[in-house]
Amino acid sequence: MTRAAPAPDLRLLPPVLAGWIATRLGLTHAPATTFGVSAVAAAVGVVALSKSPNRTKALVPIGTTLLVAAALATSSALHLYALQLGPVSELATAHARATATATVTGDPKPVKGIILLPIRIDEVSADESGTRLQVHSRATVLARPHEPDDVARWMALLPSMHIELTGRFIPPKDPADGDAATLTVSQAPTIIGGPSLLQQFAGALRSDLHHAVAELPPEPAGVLPALTLGDTSAVPTQTTADLKTAGLSYLVVVSGENLVFLSAALLPLVRYAGLRAHALAIFAAVLALGFTALARPGPPMVRATVTALLASIALSTGRRFRGLTATAGAALILMLVDPWLAHQYGFVLSVAATAGLLISAPGWRDHLIVMHRVPRWIATSAAYTAAAEIYCEPLLVTFTGAVPLYSIAANVLAVPAAPPATVLGVAAMAGYVLWPPAGHAAAWLAQWPTRWICLVAHGVAHVPGASLPWPNGLTGMLTLLCTYAIGRWISRDLRRIRERRAAESPIPEPPAPSPHPTLNHRFRNLWSAR
Repeated sequence: MTRAAPAPDLRLLPPVLAGWIATRLGLTHAPATTFGVSAVAAAVGVVALSKSPNRTKALVPIGTTLLVAAALATSSALHLYALQLGPVSELATAHARATATATVTGDPKPVKGIILLPIRIDEVSADESGTRLQVHSRATVLARPHEPDDVARWMALLPSMHIELTGRFIPPKDPADGDAATLTVSQAPTIIGGPSLLQQFAGALRSDLHHAVAELPPEPAGVLPALTLGDTSAVPTQTTADLKTAGLSYLVVVSGENLVFLSAALLPLVRYAGLRAHALAIFAAVLALGFTALARPGPPMVRATVTALLASIALSTGRRFRGLTATAGAALILMLVDPWLAHQYGFVLSVAATAGLLISAPGWRDHLIVMHRVPRWIATSAAYTAAAEIYCEPLLVTFTGAVPLYSIAANVLAVPAAPPATVLGVAAMAGYVLWPPAGHAAAWLAQWPTRWICLVAHGVAHVPGASLPWPNGLTGMLTLLCTYAIGRWISRDLRRIRERRAAESPIPEPPAPSPHPTLNHRFRNLWSAR
């Protein structure tokens, strides 16, 4: 018997939505305007909360939502104000050449003959004056190396390395990403400080994973590091396109899903080893932080890590962990600290997918099991896949301009292979460190679920009509949301019609027993006589 899923607690949903909208508006409008509107919203929120004890409790969520929106809008305006007044932004506006000392904050990414590298500029000096200014601004390096040796030097950079480079500062392509400038360079950087011990260890492990899969065919050798750590540097171009068409591209973007797979494999082992309560919570927190450093702290991974840390705190204090509350709290904390995340599709999609898994998926799963007699493993896969897809698609369609029609079927087929591929990929990486043949053996095992995922992607992508063209941008989002609303209305009316017909139809009487025993009855009588 299947226990009905408890109703989700949606009280934090309005503050999160309002905070996200307020953050985006705060980053796209003048800070003075944002400060004024935030002050008004905060005043109304305070009045609503002060009046609620004497009048109605309905004012409490309204006041809370207004205060959250005002706080996040104010934070985004302060960040935007600091960005606009910084010397790096002034250099970008003037298209000036300058020398910068910076810290690498991510992996280099080759794109069509250029290399993109995220950095944090710590010190900058203009060529004309030579004055060195201490700054703390994010930027993206756009490198155009001409020699193979230069390409190798760029690609060898690791996060936390300190480099010095000279180039021209230009305004960023999208100021809402939080970059103060884009730095165009043609020469390789000068390394003035090595990576931290943690990043050295993480870089060595990532390299060991590539060594472990080196003997595999090209496609699984490229896709397995992507499934394990989000390293898409060796994924074939056609495979990337087919994964996107089939609605499976999220599998090669490291996120909380990878952390869940790894935790599900390791936590039972450490519990069996004797860890309990506080020790188990500390292990879970260390695992989340370590895997984030290994897989790189992208927006989805950062959200998942903060959620995991909140879960560890709840475990260590003996409190009940509520997934939806932790997700909402993590989203609000991160947008307050780093408002630019509100413009990162990876972060927003991660929150939306998690919301779908926690709000709608349990009820849909139970409905399939109870009402339609669907096997539990199929119902679980279909419900959770559909929930994540439906919650994310209005956001995805804004920049893809297409709706994958068979993505739910593709996910039902492919997702069961993701956990063993991820866990075996981590085992291959760790095994190669201890004994290389063990790493190769684990990689050989991991290739089979990886090949299955690629096979599903190729098969679904080549089915006629796999992708439906759709308007992009805000128009596409609103159109799809209206389609959802119409589909919901139609399905509700059809259900009411079925229930009315079932209530009006007479209950059939049971058939009268036959005076002649059937062959089945005779066998039963013979068996009972024995």
